[in-house]
Amino acid sequence: MGEDILPSASLEDEEKQLTGASSNSEAEERIDVELDRIRDRRENPGQSFLYNTVVPQKFDDYTLVFGLIAGLIFFGSITIASSGLILGNSIVIDDTLSGTPLDPNDCVDKRGEVWIDTWVDHDDLQIESHNVPPSSSAIFVYVWNASSMGTEGTPPDAVIDSLVGGLGDLELELNKEDLADGEYVLRILVLYSENSSYDWSDLSAAELSEKLNDSSTKEDRYGIATKDLEIELHTSESSSIFGSGENHRKMEEFDDEKRACLTIQRMGVWGWGLMGAEWVGGRETAMLTGGNAEIPPWYMAIVSLGMSVFFLCVQYPLMHRLYHRETDDLLSSEQMKRLICRTIENACKRLQINPDLESIRVQDRAISVDVFLRYRTTRKTIMSPIEVKGTIIKDILNEFRIFGEMRPLQIKTVCTDSNADSGETPDFDTLGTVSLADDYSVFFSSIGQFGKLEESFRESMSRWFRKHDVADYGSAIMADEDAVFVRVIYRPVMKFAYFLFKPTYEHLQGDLRTQLGSDLEHLLEGRELVVSARNEKSTLGDRAVAGRVEQGSEEHTGEAMVAKRDGIPGALLQNPFMGDILSSVEYVAHKNRKRIDKYGFWGLIVFVWIPFMASGVLVGAMLGLVARMRFQRVLAACFIGGTAASVTWAYTARGIIEVMERYHAEAFIPFIILLAIGFTWLKIRDNKRHRREELFKDSMSFFAGASE
Repeated sequence: MGEDILPSASLEDEEKQLTGASSNSEAEERIDVELDRIRDRRENPGQSFLYNTVVPQKFDDYTLVFGLIAGLIFFGSITIASSGLILGNSIVIDDTLSGTPLDPNDCVDKRGEVWIDTWVDHDDLQIESHNVPPSSSAIFVYVWNASSMGTEGTPPDAVIDSLVGGLGDLELELNKEDLADGEYVLRILVLYSENSSYDWSDLSAAELSEKLNDSSTKEDRYGIATKDLEIELHTSESSSIFGSGENHRKMEEFDDEKRACLTIQRMGVWGWGLMGAEWVGGRETAMLTGGNAEIPPWYMAIVSLGMSVFFLCVQYPLMHRLYHRETDDLLSSEQMKRLICRTIENACKRLQINPDLESIRVQDRAISVDVFLRYRTTRKTIMSPIEVKGTIIKDILNEFRIFGEMRPLQIKTVCTDSNADSGETPDFDTLGTVSLADDYSVFFSSIGQFGKLEESFRESMSRWFRKHDVADYGSAIMADEDAVFVRVIYRPVMKFAYFLFKPTYEHLQGDLRTQLGSDLEHLLEGRELVVSARNEKSTLGDRAVAGRVEQGSEEHTGEAMVAKRDGIPGALLQNPFMGDILSSVEYVAHKNRKRIDKYGFWGLIVFVWIPFMASGVLVGAMLGLVARMRFQRVLAACFIGGTAASVTWAYTARGIIEVMERYHAEAFIPFIILLAIGFTWLKIRDNKRHRREELFKDSMSFFAGASE
C-alpha cells in the first residue's frame, strides 16, 4: 500500500514544481509586456525640442528659450555697462531711483567736479579723492579739537596736519592711534594743478604747504576741493558677542554729505563683483559685500535675481528633461529586477558565460541600484572578469538610458570557476590535447591547419594594427572543434590619445571581426569566430560607456555609474563639473523631500527663501523633481522664493552692518563674509561626504550579505 502512495506523492511534487514554474513564467511574461510598453513610449515620444526639432513644443521648452534670452540680455547688459562703451559716464539710473522707496538714500551728481570720499575702516578714517586730473596733486588734512574751535576769528593751530602728494587721485589714512579720545573737526583740501605734469610725491611737507599758500593768492594756477566733517573717538568696554571686558576704541564719522551717484560703468563693474561673490559664497555673501560698499539695494536685488532667473530657467528644464518621467513610466522594484535579469541573460549569451540566475540580487533604493551576480565561464569564454563586468554594466546602463533611470548603478560580479583567478582565456594546452592513437595523421593534420590559421591571423592583424594606428599589446588565437577564439589588446600610438583617439572598443572589435571573418573564412571550416578587443588604457567606466562615474574612498570602496544621456541635457549636465554639482543637489533634495511632501508648494517657497540652508533655486528645483511636483508649480515656487530671498537680503544687508557697527563688530564684517563663504564650502563638502558614505557604505553591506 505504501508503494502505491509514494508514486502519487512524487507526482504531486512534480505538479507543484511545474505549477510554480508556470506561475513564475507567466509573471515574467506579464512584466516583460509592461516593460516593452514603457520602452515603446520612451523610444517614440514624438517631437521634442531637445532632440528632433528646433521649434519649442512644450512649456519646459519655452522656459528654456526664455532663460537663454534672459541670460543673454542680463549678462550682455552687465558686460556692455562694465565696458563703458554705451553711456558709461551716465548716472541717470541711480539718480532717478535714489530718494524713492526703492532706495531711500538720495545721491548727488559729482561727475563734473573733484570730490572727496571718506569712510571709517577698522576705526581708522580713510580719505580718497576722485576725478582729479592726471597731474600734480596733494591731499591736506587738518584736525582740530572741537572744544577749542570758536565761533569767530581764526581757528587755533591744528592738532594734526597730514598731507600727501602725487599724481591724480590720491588716498590718505588718519590713524585713530594719533588722536586721544574726544570730538574733532576736520577740514580736507585737495590741491591739484591743471597744467603741470610734475610729480608732487617727491616734495617735502614745507614745499607742499608753500604751494597751498600760493594757491590762496593765485587761484588761477591751482584747483582746490574742500570737505568738512566731524569725528568722535571714545574708548568703551566691549559688550558684543565677540568679546567681553576688553577695551575697544571706536571712531565714528559724522558726515551729512550724500553719496555720489553710481555711473553705469561702475554699476557694471559692481555687477560682476556681486555675481562673483554670490557664486563663491552664496547670496548672503554678495549682499553683505554690496551693503558695506553702499551699493543701492535695488541693484543688488536685480543682480541676484538675474542670476537666479538664468540658472533656474536654463538648468531646470534640462534637469527636468534628464530626470523627469511620467508616472506610468516609473519602474517598480519588481519591474526593475526583471529588467536587470533579462538584460544580464542577453549579455551572458554574447559573452559565452553561464549566469546563476537564482543568485542574482537587486537592491532598489532611492540613491542607487545595486546588483550582485554569480556566473561560470564556458570553453568559449575569452573575456576576462573585468571585461565581463564592463559589458554587463554597459548593457544595463543602456537600458537605464532608454527607461530614463538616472540613479547610479553599482554591480558586483563573481566568477565561480577556476578561470576567475587568472582572468585569462581558456588554457591552450588543455584545448590542444590529443589522445594517443595508432594513426597520427589526424594529430599532424590539426597542427598543420592551426599553423596556417595562426599565420593568416598574424598577417591580417598586422594590417589591422596599421589601419587603425594602434600598437599590439597582446594578441592571441586559439581554436577547438567548435570555435576559433581571438583576443586582442591594443593601445593608440598617437599623442594625446585620451582626447584625440575617437574609435571605441566596440567599433574596433566589430571591424576586427569583419576583417578576420573575411581573411580567415577558408580556414574556419564552419567554426564560430569569437573576437574580443580592448584598449589597454581603457577603464571600467570607458568599457561601460557611462555618462558619469563616481569613485568610492579607501574606507568605502566602490564604483557607481550613471547612464549616459545624449543631446543637450547630457552634454551640459553630465560633464564631471556639473555632474558633481547635480549629484550633491540631488542628495540634498532627497534628504529634504519629507518637508515638501508635507507642506507642498508653500513649503518649497519657504525652503528656497530661507538662507543658510544650501537652499538655492537649483536645489529647490531638484527637490520639486524628486517630490514629483508639476513643472509649472516648481518653477513658480522657486521663482517666488528666490525673488523673496534676493529682496530680503538686499534691503536688510545695510541694517545688519549698522547693527554690527553699533556693537563694535564692524571690524568683523570681512570675517562674517569669509565665514559665509567657509560655511557654504563646508556645507557642500559635508553633503558630498555624506552622500558618498550613504552611496557606497550600504552597497558594501549589501554585497557582503549577498556573497554569503
